[in-house]
Amino acid sequence: MNPAGAPIGVLIVDDSATVRAVLRRLLAPCDDIVVVGEAGNGREAVAAAAALAPHVILMDVEMPHMDGVEATQAIMGARPTPILVITSRSARREVRAAFQCFSQGALEVLAKPEHPAAWEAMAQALPEKIRALAGAAPPPRTRIASPAPACPPPRGTLRCIAVAASTGGPPALAAFLAAFARPLPAPVLIVQHISPGFEAGLAEWLATVTGLEVALATHGEVLGQGQVRVAPGDHHLRVTPRGTLELDGRTPPLGGHRPSADQLFTSCAEAMPTHTAGILLTGMGRDGAEGLLRLRRAGGLALVQDEASCAVFGMPRAALELDPTLPAMPPAALAAAVEAYAGGGRR
Repeated sequence: MNPAGAPIGVLIVDDSATVRAVLRRLLAPCDDIVVVGEAGNGREAVAAAAALAPHVILMDVEMPHMDGVEATQAIMGARPTPILVITSRSARREVRAAFQCFSQGALEVLAKPEHPAAWEAMAQALPEKIRALAGAAPPPRTRIASPAPACPPPRGTLRCIAVAASTGGPPALAAFLAAFARPLPAPVLIVQHISPGFEAGLAEWLATVTGLEVALATHGEVLGQGQVRVAPGDHHLRVTPRGTLELDGRTPPLGGHRPSADQLFTSCAEAMPTHTAGILLTGMGRDGAEGLLRLRRAGGLALVQDEASCAVFGMPRAALELDPTLPAMPPAALAAAVEAYAGGGRR
């Protein structure tokens, strides 16, 4: 974790000297961020991480001698450091490799720009991501689930589990989903803030690591038992009273996000408030806090991830600021709480 007021030390790892130079140039205007070193392959990255102790590592995936997956595994085993993967979203193998990095402890992914204008757009996003990760504490690879606190009695059968996450979300989502008994107690809808173009890769990776039926949501699809659906890029995801999914690419981003967690939770509060469990996981910002409060006030179950297990406690903290009585716990305990709630509502 970066001490308050100290510059954020960044290690840039990429086999392209040109890419490393561009990343360095993008960060040069940031007074609070300093590039402490560069590495051209995974072996160099592991050595540099040990020698330089950076606060954040920018990690490529396809490199000679040792790729980004192996390097991430080695770094997280020796000296856990927040890792931001930067890779192509156009090559399926690189997208898969990026999510393999998540399995090894990486926390965030950004798309490597494919034209000059996109690099300028990245100049806006990259420092914000680095600052968020600099305050992140990578959670342990294994964690003992704390007992789930008592939840309010359900008012009917559970029809939907709505989940939202941002920075550090993929590992938290995997831990949450993997903790459920099979079959799932209700369909799961996910809003994950992620670099555009990686949504399908997220769904594929979650399906692989959990064994569940995970896919991108489609407009008009009916909620089905055992399904896990991920909001596609640049579309709000909502649920209707009929139990169908609605994708909206016209409504502007809410709080800078499309898909928006607030949109998902609010739709559940309006369509099936007493039949929904809303879960807010790790992430930066405030998206989802107000929608989760609406869901709870409408009679739904509302839970957040606890600070100790979060990579970034921003979104759950925002929800707790609005309602300090929200139950907070690690991902596996969240799943147990939802299962207990669903079991109490079965007829």
